[in-house]
Amino acid sequence: MRRCLGTLACLGALAVPAAAAADGTHQVIDQRTVRIGPFVRTDTTVQAGAEPVDRFVMHRLRRLHGGHRPRGVLLVLGPLANRFDFFETDEHGIYARSFGAFFAALGWEVWGYSPRGTGLAAGACESGAADCAPMADWGLAAFVDDVAFIRDRIAARHPGIEPVLGGYSLGGAAVIATLNAHPDDYAAAFVVEGALYSEDPEILDRNVVFCADLDALIAAGFVFDGESLPVLRLLATLAGEDPDGETPFPGFPPGFTNHQVLVFALAVPQPDDPFNQTPDFIRCAGSVEEDRFFHCSDPRTVAHLLLFNDYFDLRSVRDLTCGMGGDRTHTDDLGAFDGPVLLIGGELGFAGQNLDLAGLLVAADVTVENQPGFGHADHWFSVRHRRFVEGEILRWLVRTRWQR
Repeated sequence: MRRCLGTLACLGALAVPAAAAADGTHQVIDQRTVRIGPFVRTDTTVQAGAEPVDRFVMHRLRRLHGGHRPRGVLLVLGPLANRFDFFETDEHGIYARSFGAFFAALGWEVWGYSPRGTGLAAGACESGAADCAPMADWGLAAFVDDVAFIRDRIAARHPGIEPVLGGYSLGGAAVIATLNAHPDDYAAAFVVEGALYSEDPEILDRNVVFCADLDALIAAGFVFDGESLPVLRLLATLAGEDPDGETPFPGFPPGFTNHQVLVFALAVPQPDDPFNQTPDFIRCAGSVEEDRFFHCSDPRTVAHLLLFNDYFDLRSVRDLTCGMGGDRTHTDDLGAFDGPVLLIGGELGFAGQNLDLAGLLVAADVTVENQPGFGHADHWFSVRHRRFVEGEILRWLVRTRWQR
């Protein structure tokens, strides 16, 4: 994908004057347009607070000759610490095969979001080169506020078109929180492996503990993590470049390979990890002994893991664990949303939480598609992602007509 983006830059980027748009807390400070083959993407940088770190990028992807009125508008939110290029990534660097291009080619406008903190260089928060203290107040509330700003821009661009809101992982949880806060703003919504609510006593109990621990960390001034994702990127790099090489990571038996470490990290439950809100949570079903994933494609998995930012705010993880621990801050009004909802989950991910969440969406037309044997990332990282993600969403859109 990095090579692909380098190629895209050569296709022509145009800087345009920043739009004079603000809502009191959000101010557009830059706007640029790039042509990507038959597509055009506009990237709008928005200042959402007093510090430079309080900045995100809004994206609009469309066909170059798509006409003035699109078939519809998708507003998509990516997983933790991922930019919009999560939706533009193909493991072979072919832009037209990405999620965003798939829908843009069909006449949809695909709007998206690169969250606050994107672009922070490694070490910037620790060294004081950037003031990262505002991260203490981000979490899902920041997502909801920023998405509301993007929703206003969509309304200004396309009066009368209600967008479809969708997201994966943390982006899926942000979709839930956004529907809860603004139930009248969207025609429909889809959530791929996003969870923010559970009725399982074991899951509630474990997340109450995680929630309290993260609250204590944030109160003590620990508001960001700048270590976990670079390590995961390193695992992916080693597994991609030298899968059979002996791992340099300590704690593994002699001869344990880089690829086996990646399988261990993604396919073995880590019950004490607050990233994992359920005790049997895994990202990709697989076997360390057989040194393979069952569904995740190695190239696709590596390509997406390399996209992570260096930092994420602990408030976002805190909001997830607290929601799964019974906090109804972001789910107490979901019954007010009355559009179609598609919930996609995996048996070893958040399939059970999909069923619990469906019970809160009492006015919505809910479709649940849970895949047996799938972990959290198997849908997205599978070579059959067209079947499990893009195709599933497209069939649902056609079936429901996505309009209320």
